[in-house]
Amino acid sequence: MLRMLVDLVGELRVLSTLGLLGLSFILPLTIFIGRSNIKSVRQKIITDLEAVFRIDGHGADTLIPSFEFAAYKYRALPHHMEGRQPSEWRAYLLPVTVFIMVTFSGFVASSGLLVTRERLEQYQPLFSGMKLATVSDQASMIAMMDYQLQTMAVLTFTFLGAYIWSIDYLVRRISNYDLSPISFLRVTTHILLACVTSVTLHHGYMDLTQATPATSLTDRMPDLIVAFLVGFFPRLGLQTLLSRVPQLQIRRTDPRAQAFMREHPIDMVLGIGPAIRFRLAEFEIEDVQNLATANPILLFVETPYGIYETMDWVAQAQLMLALDLDQIEALRVINVRTIFDIERFMQRPESRPRLVAALNTPRTDGKTVILADRGITLDTLESVVGAIGEDLHVQRLRQIWRNVELKLSFDLPHVQRMRAGLPPDGAHAHAPRPAVADEAPAPVPTADSGPTPAAGKAAMAGKPVPELVEG
Repeated sequence: MLRMLVDLVGELRVLSTLGLLGLSFILPLTIFIGRSNIKSVRQKIITDLEAVFRIDGHGADTLIPSFEFAAYKYRALPHHMEGRQPSEWRAYLLPVTVFIMVTFSGFVASSGLLVTRERLEQYQPLFSGMKLATVSDQASMIAMMDYQLQTMAVLTFTFLGAYIWSIDYLVRRISNYDLSPISFLRVTTHILLACVTSVTLHHGYMDLTQATPATSLTDRMPDLIVAFLVGFFPRLGLQTLLSRVPQLQIRRTDPRAQAFMREHPIDMVLGIGPAIRFRLAEFEIEDVQNLATANPILLFVETPYGIYETMDWVAQAQLMLALDLDQIEALRVINVRTIFDIERFMQRPESRPRLVAALNTPRTDGKTVILADRGITLDTLESVVGAIGEDLHVQRLRQIWRNVELKLSFDLPHVQRMRAGLPPDGAHAHAPRPAVADEAPAPVPTADSGPTPAAGKAAMAGKPVPELVEG
């Protein structure tokens, strides 16, 4: 009977070990399957978008650069898929194998399969630290065993925190489609660094406070909570250690730099709530600067949000990035939300005084005025707004906006007839266009008004806008 019980325990240990080994394989396998599916879906979306972002009259293969970047990332265009692509599995083999070995070791240690009385009675530097025991002293032997069990608990919670962080990190990599062999080496290093840091902090705390496993249970120091957090943020543990020993700090942060270490949360953008913020965080877009410099075409391809929605978000973020919060608040009062709204306001003489007043809003820190007069006048307004529009990410968004605008204008009756070389149809075809001076003043742009397709291109070309007639 005893023999059968021993065999059963042995079989259960083997099954548990195999189960933990399978658990270590599940994450890499899931990551590769998800990456393949994401690539297939996004390649189809980019292929469908190719006709929208092609520049007419510049050859069959001429696309706007923003779309070229998106297509190259996923190798979605025919000339990006020519030839046989080199196999990626060889590059991933070693990093993934190391990751599986480390996670398997962590799962085995966390499960307690290695915890036996014989092992606990032996001195193990990783688990015992500076806690020594004498074989003849039963009390010291029990104290060392208890200390090792406590260290293993700390190591277990640190590993679980680091493993959950690794899942989140790898999921972000496949969402961004930038998974590489380095990604698996990064998470492996993270797990090892977290475990070593947590165990070192545990030993150091126990030695400095002369605490025992029994007294540490009643201490205010939440050991396991700290261990789990160190698993997520191992650098937090290192910073804690360095703060206790200032002599170890080689480089120190200039206190004046703290004033610049601020960021505008992405929730400032109208239309972005907690759910959308969570989704955008998967693509490393966590503040206004990240969104302002993002490619709206890639956002459309990689997220469930529409192209007009992503373009509007980026346009709002670009205006917020160029101005401060006081100016943004004043501009929203006059319905200026995006980088294009401020350009349209500047182009209309009747709107310029209101725009100057909004941009000259005193700068504050939330309580007191820091700068009362910014010195922006009607004479300098054009140069101020022009400097904002010269940024590369603004020029990219303008090119995408105009391209979509042009495609939309093809559906208008007068545009279709002009492209076909036919004269305008309808009763107003031969009627002379009224003089510009007799026209009513243009309405003040609002937050909901986008660039009018025909007017925008005609203004750039210096030509009158053709009459919109019923076809």
